[in-house]
Amino acid sequence: MSRTISFLIEPQFDGMKIYDYLRKEQHLSYRLITSLKHISEGIELNGVHARTIDHVKAGDVLSVTMPPNKNNSEVSDIAVPIVYDDEDVLIYNKPADMNCHQSRRVQNDTLANVFAAYCCEHNLSLTFRCINRLDKNTSGLVLLAKNQHAAALLKNAAQKEYLAVVHGVPAQKTGMVDAPISRINDIYTKRQIDINGQPAVTHYELLAEGEGYSLIRLKLETGRTHQIRVHMACIGHPLAGDDMYGGDTSIIKRQALHCSRMIFTSPISGKLVDATAALPEDMQKALESARIYRQYE
Repeated sequence: MSRTISFLIEPQFDGMKIYDYLRKEQHLSYRLITSLKHISEGIELNGVHARTIDHVKAGDVLSVTMPPNKNNSEVSDIAVPIVYDDEDVLIYNKPADMNCHQSRRVQNDTLANVFAAYCCEHNLSLTFRCINRLDKNTSGLVLLAKNQHAAALLKNAAQKEYLAVVHGVPAQKTGMVDAPISRINDIYTKRQIDINGQPAVTHYELLAEGEGYSLIRLKLETGRTHQIRVHMACIGHPLAGDDMYGGDTSIIKRQALHCSRMIFTSPISGKLVDATAALPEDMQKALESARIYRQYE
């Protein structure tokens, strides 16, 4: 199914070229505009095919129609909860032990395969566009864009919160870790603190503490691979279950990390979306094992 978006031209844009309006005012990518030029109904002005060099007038209706994209992924029958869904975006509550993307070694039962099943069910042909990829063993909210324009507008636009169970209790109830991160080598996926690495900033807040563990909330300024895991380990509080970075697996068998909240404006409808996902059962049990009973916000 194609996605058509229409724009009512306001007086201040009178006389502007269609290309400039789409690129500068509506933030369509150069690649998308170029592809629309070669589709008969790709760009229309007042219902008539238009060129990017044509000019708009106040009161005109400019429409762009993005064609469906082919989805070649095999479908998966695994049920993953959908937290939010509209014409342009979808949010899943991904379980642990599930990859977001397919890879050479993993072709089935990824979130991409789950999305392929969703597309079949709704008679859609959409590419899997994951805005915030989570590690295989990190659970929680994953945002997908259903078209190229939404994907471009959503880049770095969502505010995300994570909950984690960590070893020990941070000395400060709130804190920030500002430490660059790099990959150890081209073969191993493990990351490290490296003065020459990519900038990375993590903010944390202590929510509750128990016997040898604590529950923290985290917000990121950057989105580096393994950022939370590396940063908490570097300040002496590795995630419970995260044996790659020094965590113990006695109360949970995977890194105790969950994307619990996501706030953003749906890119085309303009609707404010505030999505949440409760802690999964294994993290709830980890809290019980650590005797962390105090309620958190």
